[in-house]
Amino acid sequence: MIRAYNEIYLSDVMHNLAALFDIAINAMDIEPDVIAQQFCSSKVASGIEAGNPDYISGKSATELLSEILERDVPYNTVPLDRSPEYWAGWVLAYSQWYLNKSFKEILSAVPMSTLIAKYHPYHEAPESKTVEWIESKFPIKNKLTYFRELRKLSKKQLSDLSGVNIRSINYYEEDSSLLKKAQAETLYALAKTLDCTIEDLLG
Repeated sequence: MIRAYNEIYLSDVMHNLAALFDIAINAMDIEPDVIAQQFCSSKVASGIEAGNPDYISGKSATELLSEILERDVPYNTVPLDRSPEYWAGWVLAYSQWYLNKSFKEILSAVPMSTLIAKYHPYHEAPESKTVEWIESKFPIKNKLTYFRELRKLSKKQLSDLSGVNIRSINYYEEDSSLLKKAQAETLYALAKTLDCTIEDLLG
């Protein structure tokens, strides 16, 4: 996967977003979902997503926050204690980089207030665990694709194991409504191979 910026800058972005959200929420009393929305609509968010050097490593957390709020932010010290809000900003930055999705997409699936509430127990786990949880909250467009990828099977492998023609699998993954019209034997074979129920596939 090609990402917008090199991993060597990731730590800077994580530290900055952690401090930014901590200051905005805890020091300035801005509601988590309000500052998250302002952030998503800002040049700061789009700049990080695009890998703009000014936004990934050229400015401090307070400079970024001042730009988002369009006013001076009277705080220039990074919080020493790692609050749930600090952690949420930290893991948001990591998730955006790792998943290569926009901040808006992520925060639409998992609002900032919800992410903060997951501080316990996720803050003790690797960031990748939180990313997995966030990813599970994205709407699933095609359940057949979802379960096939979950089982780490290629379309050809699914075809070979289930006995369902690969052309049919392609059709079903391109248009999930076609799967609902498939014969019962086909649905049963796919569900059995993917270790799920027919209801799971059609849900």
